[in-house]
Amino acid sequence: MDPLTPASVLGQRYLPHINDICARIAEVAARHRPLAPLLLLLWVRLRRTLLRLDRLATRWQHNRLRPSRRRLRPPAPPLQIHPAEAWRTRRTPRGHAWLIRLHQPLAQYAPRIEILLHDSDIAALCAAAPQAARMLRPLCQMFGLTPPPYLARPAVPRKPRPRKPRPPEPQPFAEHSPSVWPFVPHRLRLRVPGLRRPKPPD
Repeated sequence: MDPLTPASVLGQRYLPHINDICARIAEVAARHRPLAPLLLLLWVRLRRTLLRLDRLATRWQHNRLRPSRRRLRPPAPPLQIHPAEAWRTRRTPRGHAWLIRLHQPLAQYAPRIEILLHDSDIAALCAAAPQAARMLRPLCQMFGLTPPPYLARPAVPRKPRPRKPRPPEPQPFAEHSPSVWPFVPHRLRLRVPGLRRPKPPD
């Protein structure tokens, strides 16, 4: 793969850190062959993340950032995978500090990612371009770092639930007569003093 050549100041600042992490990942992949497909995917993801951040930072420096638009995409169809390729890793794992749990010595590179996250220029870039925060959240997850406040997910407005109609109030009690359903015998009727009961029809 071609060497990375960042054009922005932020890209050049963090290129040595990402290169060191990728070099260490390549060494681990060569030593532990069962982990090679997953680590190769992670190696590509880290380099791609740096390139995308570099492009955003370059646009930000030249005031050419486009306003972010929320796209409504239809649900993607289920991915069709050939049985012979089912063993290949398609996505990186998820979970807190999954990379550290996968290979403990990689924890020594967590402080470098933490320096990147606490950079004021990175915070300003994420404020101007929210898509940058989406690229940095997986780094916090894989290294087990607490994300800064500016990486918090935006609150999604919830649609108000329609209120259920109130059940109708029960009708007041009325005397029943033997000719009207339900037929209530005289001994079970409500006895109210002074109440005149209608006589049943002949």
